[in-house]
Amino acid sequence: MLLLKNSNERIYYYKINVYQTLFGDYLVQKEYGLKQNLKPTNTIKEYVDSKREALYKVLDIAIDKKELGYLKAS
Repeated sequence: MLLLKNSNERIYYYKINVYQTLFGDYLVQKEYGLKQNLKPTNTIKEYVDSKREALYKVLDIAIDKKELGYLKAS
């Protein structure tokens, strides 16, 4: 999921990905920064036990970011 925010003539992005690991748990990876930069400002990885937990975490993040002005791009 890609979220974008336009502020002060800059475009910020927040990308959330969910991956299943080889051990059966799920990785929720969050990446954010300025769209103009080549590298992200930061990447945060969290592991959860089930797909349901991962999806709930993604929804919580998306709701929090929507309150900060981010809009869904894809």
